[in-house]
Amino acid sequence: MKDYEYFFQLLQVAIGHREQLSEIPTAEIWSRLFDISRKQALQGIAFYGVQQLPREQWPSSEFVLKWMAVEEYIKKINLKTTAVCLKLTERLEKDGFSSCILKGQANHIYYDHVSANNVLGSLRVPGDVDVWVRPASVVKHPIKTVIEYFERKELVESLCYLHAEVRNIDGVPVEIHFRPSFMNAPWNNCRFLRLFEDERSNCIEPVVVDDESTMHKLRTDYDVIFQLNHIYRHLIDEGVGLRQVLDYYMLLKAYHDEMLLRPLLMNKAMVFDHICRCGMKRFASALMYVLQTVFVMPDSLLLCKPSSKDGAFLLYEIMRSGNFGHFDTRMQDLEVKKGKTSYQVKRAVRRFSRNFRFIASYPGEVICEPIARIIHFAWRKFKMYRY
Repeated sequence: MKDYEYFFQLLQVAIGHREQLSEIPTAEIWSRLFDISRKQALQGIAFYGVQQLPREQWPSSEFVLKWMAVEEYIKKINLKTTAVCLKLTERLEKDGFSSCILKGQANHIYYDHVSANNVLGSLRVPGDVDVWVRPASVVKHPIKTVIEYFERKELVESLCYLHAEVRNIDGVPVEIHFRPSFMNAPWNNCRFLRLFEDERSNCIEPVVVDDESTMHKLRTDYDVIFQLNHIYRHLIDEGVGLRQVLDYYMLLKAYHDEMLLRPLLMNKAMVFDHICRCGMKRFASALMYVLQTVFVMPDSLLLCKPSSKDGAFLLYEIMRSGNFGHFDTRMQDLEVKKGKTSYQVKRAVRRFSRNFRFIASYPGEVICEPIARIIHFAWRKFKMYRY
């Protein structure tokens, strides 16, 4: 846990909450800190923290050069990913569709809002491009229209209830969302989707990128609800890392500042009411604890009172699982060929046994997870695209 304390301090230096580490780390500790940053997909942010430290606390030149090479790679991939967002946005608009970039590159505006020199966004490790697509004009079956558009272009590689994975654009993975997200419990899912469907014209806003190009993202108050759900869903589904929690820290800071300037935004009480109605109250309190423990978030910016019990458990899972659960030794690949029924059954059993750890904290989402998967399978199998 001492390594984690050093790592948290390094992140706090990066976001301006500390000026230095409590002690000078040894070469061995720096090696482990670099490994933690890789597992949490925070290499760029962590190295920015290193650069803000007093010179006597820096690691050896070997680590600095290693981190610097990773930093340059992250900057390069960020430019490429942002270019794909703009290219995709422009193409969809020409073809009669509206689009909204979800999380990912849309978070850059929040990162740059925090850093005075506007560099933190370029140091965030990018993932794939998630874009919520709907027909620009009124049609009877919007989701079906979107799917048929991409199928006509022979771009769809896989399809599920939430999104379609399409062919990479300039080497960048892309997911076309029919819905922003979902929840396992049907009653919570209905409330969550209705919020975004009913308010689609209000919950999306343009944002200027690179001082000249424009793409669309969720309005900040709706983004607070959406990204909380995103972290929650990934925790239950496969695991989640600190990168997503840092995204949420940046988002909440931007939301607080924007509320002072934009009276049309939902206030904190209204946002939290939607969070509670969608069944995410307990998770929100756990996440607030993690935000305070890791990133020293002030009480004034929290959505609700933190829960130390649920929060400590959540932080344990985050640090053990790593980014999207890729480093969770409890979820090793099955020694069965993919596609076989035995593989699918064993994978489902393993997933549910993993999720059972969360049943005391989030019973609705855990119990309904198999039900949701059956619903999603039926939706895809019987092509229920009008729903």
